[in-house]
Amino acid sequence: MTRNQAFLLLHICVFAWGFTAILGELITYDSVSLVWWRLLVVNLSLLVYLVIARKKLILNKSIFWKIAGVGAIVGIHWLCFFGGIKVANISITMISFSTGTFFTALIEPWVYKRKINPNEVIIGVLIMLIISIIGLTEFENSENPIWGIVLGSLAALTAAIFSTFNGKLIQKSNSFTISFVELIFAFILVSIGLLLFFEVPDNLFSPSTEDIWYILLLGIGCTAFPFIASVEVMKKLSPFSVNLAVNLEIVYAIILGYFIFRTKEQMTPTFYICGAMIGVLIVFNEVLKRKRKKRKANETIIDDLELK
Repeated sequence: MTRNQAFLLLHICVFAWGFTAILGELITYDSVSLVWWRLLVVNLSLLVYLVIARKKLILNKSIFWKIAGVGAIVGIHWLCFFGGIKVANISITMISFSTGTFFTALIEPWVYKRKINPNEVIIGVLIMLIISIIGLTEFENSENPIWGIVLGSLAALTAAIFSTFNGKLIQKSNSFTISFVELIFAFILVSIGLLLFFEVPDNLFSPSTEDIWYILLLGIGCTAFPFIASVEVMKKLSPFSVNLAVNLEIVYAIILGYFIFRTKEQMTPTFYICGAMIGVLIVFNEVLKRKRKKRKANETIIDDLELK
């Protein structure tokens, strides 16, 4: 695979992730049943891939329960993400999901025991303020904008938590093992939650023909395939390129939502101005990260030369 092919495949993955928000709106199940089906399909898909590709699971007792715990957080993440789409709309939820920059700026230093980067915190706070403006201006364009913001932000918080901890776990295992085990435990958590705390719908095991196709597309096309493909992409592209492209998930979801659902996803000009500002801040944050990494690398080289 060439670098250009990897870049194209990455954007296909990001587009697929953005399309999950559209499918979340189209599937008639509530958010809990929807997530249950998604996890069932993606786990079966990865199990088939495990057998066909003869993948090996690298696992030991010391990290098993850590991976299981992170898997539970993944389950909560998806419940919040689709819950926000169901109670509000795609646009509100996806914009709120961009608060991940702020949460990551606080969580990463704690997990990796490094100093908090003030630039990341400032950018994160600015994004939070912009989202607050959106919440105050979009009451007429969404049924529950506040709940959409709360659930979208919780989805961002849980994403920041599990992605940060996965960065530690990957040092002791591999990406397929971690994701496979996490998704199994996410399925277990959601199944228990569905039985104990929510009303199991009568049609849980008898989805409509339309829902079956949407669920298969969600589980295989927008979850299992991007997961497998994104692992290959990382072999050719830098983390900076990947992170920058992944941020387009929010843009793709909002644009697709607007053209597919029209009136329901049509927001005020303030929303789109604020969305553009958030996009600029996210790109600016990624550029600062890249410059900081380059500076540290140069400092390391200089120190090594001085020692010689």
